[in-house]
Amino acid sequence: MPEMSVTQGLAELKLLDKRINKSICHLEWAIVRTKTNKVDEADLKKTSLSEYQSYMDLVKRRDTIKRAIVLSNAQTHVKIGNWTGTVAEAIEHKGSITYKKTLLDKVKHNLNFVNVEYKQAVQNLNHRLDSLLTSELGKDIKTNPETIATLTTSFMENNKVEIVDPLDLMKMSRELEDEIDSFESNVDWVLSEANGKAMIVV
Repeated sequence: MPEMSVTQGLAELKLLDKRINKSICHLEWAIVRTKTNKVDEADLKKTSLSEYQSYMDLVKRRDTIKRAIVLSNAQTHVKIGNWTGTVAEAIEHKGSITYKKTLLDKVKHNLNFVNVEYKQAVQNLNHRLDSLLTSELGKDIKTNPETIATLTTSFMENNKVEIVDPLDLMKMSRELEDEIDSFESNVDWVLSEANGKAMIVV
């Protein structure tokens, strides 16, 4: 039985799809016969059967190649960055990685929002500290470094501002970005290379 690469099979599938779609547009197997439109039923039957068979042959050829490619994709293993799996799984992962990209966007948005909020909270805290020191020390604010240090330490401990990040979003963001970039920058050429090497029998 003849062999071809998956790449050749995919190219032939495109051609077959075009031929099948073109063929179906021209098929007319039943015709109205009138006095002015004399149709020879035997000739029409012969032509119709020939066209029908030609169409079905194209469909059968397409099905054979498609099945062989699907089987090959399920058996051929590839490594893309740190990701490993079959070609079929890689094709699926190529689509489903959208969900990780959505997650990455959400993580980045959350980080940016929290950082802005944190900076604003720290700024407000410093203003409050300045007001406290001014009201407590008045004109003596520059001559009492020990009192300033004590008041500042006490105030900051009682009004602490910090980012609570139990999932370590910065690390998560880096790992997600590395995973997505590694996969997306390599998946097409890895699949192309695998398709060029994998052979199918048709």
